[in-house]
Amino acid sequence: MNVDKGRLADRLRTMTVAFARLGEDFDHRYGLHGFEGAALLAAVEAHTAGDPITPGRLGALLRLPSASVTALVDRMERDGHLHRVRDDRDRRRVRVVPSAPALAAWQEYWGGLGDRVLAALDEFAPGDLAAAERFLTRMTEVAEDFRQGGADASPAGDTVGG
Repeated sequence: MNVDKGRLADRLRTMTVAFARLGEDFDHRYGLHGFEGAALLAAVEAHTAGDPITPGRLGALLRLPSASVTALVDRMERDGHLHRVRDDRDRRRVRVVPSAPALAAWQEYWGGLGDRVLAALDEFAPGDLAAAERFLTRMTEVAEDFRQGGADASPAGDTVGG
């Protein structure tokens, strides 16, 4: 079978944009601005994994200095999206957790999408899903590698709008 790699790359970009727009829609629906959506995502994922996120780890994920993380968490706490809690094992340590209403909103919005994704996956054979998993894993590695350093190294002479 002959696969058009350029078309496949275009479909990957289109899918990525579609999912990014879903994130924008969630943020708009729940009044999140700037880094708030990404911060809530990080807090929900960490909470769900059973290891609530620290402000330091949140800052590293968002690439924000500590003063900006403090302001972000203050604002999200004031708006009812997040809470600061003391770590059970080390009371000096603070964790950032999503509020119950934020978790409910998250589940309501993203749970429906998850159900649809799982239903769509049922349309594919196990071998196709294994190939898709390898593909998505590799594309994620490429994107993260580019973000970590490759994005700064554009080919000589390339400029935006130039």
